[in-house]
This record gives sequence, C-alpha cells and structure tokens, in this order.
Amino acid sequence: MSEALLQQMVNGLSVGFGYALIALGLTLAFGVLHVINFGHGEVVMLGALTVVIATTKLGLPYLLALPFAALVGALLGWVFNGLAVAPLLPREGGRTDILLTTFAMGVLAYQVVLSIWGPAPARVDGLQGRFELGGVGLTAQRLFIIGVSIATLFALEQLARRTRFGVELRAVAQSEHAARVVGIDVKSLGSRAFILAAAIAGFGGGLLAPITSYSPALGQAVLIKAFVIVVMGGLGSALGAVVCALGIGVIEAMLGLYVDESVATGCVYGLMLLTLLLRPQGLLGSRT
Repeated sequence: MSEALLQQMVNGLSVGFGYALIALGLTLAFGVLHVINFGHGEVVMLGALTVVIATTKLGLPYLLALPFAALVGALLGWVFNGLAVAPLLPREGGRTDILLTTFAMGVLAYQVVLSIWGPAPARVDGLQGRFELGGVGLTAQRLFIIGVSIATLFALEQLARRTRFGVELRAVAQSEHAARVVGIDVKSLGSRAFILAAAIAGFGGGLLAPITSYSPALGQAVLIKAFVIVVMGGLGSALGAVVCALGIGVIEAMLGLYVDESVATGCVYGLMLLTLLLRPQGLLGSRT
C-alpha cells in the first residue's frame, strides 16, 4: 500500500471515530426511545460552536473547552426532550410527530445561531504537533480524536454492562413493556438517555471542530452522515454504528484521492441504498 493511501486511511479513521460518537448518540436515542432526533445535527453544530467561543472569545485552552461542548449538548438534550420529545411519547402516533418537532427544534436552533453568530465559518486551533511513523504523518489533534473516541466508546460500553442505568437501558431497548412490568421508570430513563445522547453529540462536535472547521451548516451535513451510518449499521445497533462510521470515514478519505468530495458523498449514499436493498435491517441489525 502506498504512503498516500495509508495516509488517507489514517486520516479517514480519525474522522470516522468522530462520526462514530455522533452516530452513537443518534443510535442511543432510537434504541431506547425508538425515535429519531432530527435536531441531532444542530446539537453537534452547537457543540462545535461552544469550542469556538470558548477558545477564541474566552481564551480557554482547547482541552478545557471540550467539557463545555458536552455540557451544552446535554443542556440542549434536556430542552429538546422537554419540549419536543417527552410530551409527545404518550400520544398515539407521537413517535411520528417527534420527527417533525425535533426537526423544528433543529431549524430553530440553526436560525438562532445564524442570527447571532452569522454564516461565517470559524477555525478552531486544536492540539498542536505532528507525529511521523513509517512515512505516515498524524497530527496530534487526529491522534487525540482517535484516542479519546476509543476511550469514550469503552466507557459507554462499561456503562451499559456494569451499571444499573446501563442494564435498565438495555432492558428498555429490548422490551419497553417488560421493563415497565419489573418496575423500571421508563419515562425518566428515556429522558436521561436522550440527554446522554445529546451530550455525546456535543462532545463529538467539539472533537471534530479543529479538523472539519466550524460553520452553521455543519449540523445539517453531520445529521445526514449520521443517519446514513445508523441506517447502514442497523437502527439501534451500537456496534453497527461504530463499524459503519469507521468504514465511511475511510471510504470518504480514499475516494478523496481520486474524485471530488461531492462524488465521494454520492458514493456513500449509493452504498446506503445498496445496503437497504440487500439487507434492509442493516449490516449488523437484526430482523424484527
């Protein structure tokens, strides 16, 4: 494998790990609440904007700004859940209505940012430095994204397997009715899961901001990419979301050597269509 291909693969993996966190938040909300949050992308965008403001306006170091991105994401998750999700869940057809209400909340957030911040993109200075290994260069920021994403994914795995909250999450994901029977407060659990998903999204936005650059349109682009990932991986499958996120990150980077970015994006959508035709439940999803 040539150095150029290997370099693009490594770059693609770093982006893919960021995609994985963002898609995992979308998967978590669907797996527990069985709803798709169409405002998820704007949470990512506001997480990235939080890092921009914290580093450029407040003078905070990038590493100190990242927790604020997660905090803003959690706060937005609380607001979205309280206004657009929790009130509709008990209603007949409420889960369908949530598609529209979360989309409306996302559009509202986008317009507020556009009015206050403006449409101009902004650059975030992440970690400085570069490492060379076998002719392949890796910036400190990309290495940081890979390391922190792996650590976060591991922490979430441990949360799901070794805590009461995680066990209850898995129980509700498998059967909401059975979870109610054994005394789990499904409403409270769903709210906490939604807030956690948003915190992960905001954190993912903060991680990706230095290598993708911030703009108000970031959320729309990320939402489409995350939706493609969770559909290809299998709605509700955390492992599928992670595997497909890494695969798409690498595919995009590899195709970027030979074709325009728009063509590479079109190829990714083509892969989603092919997946739905051949395996409607997703690559790692299960048939219902």
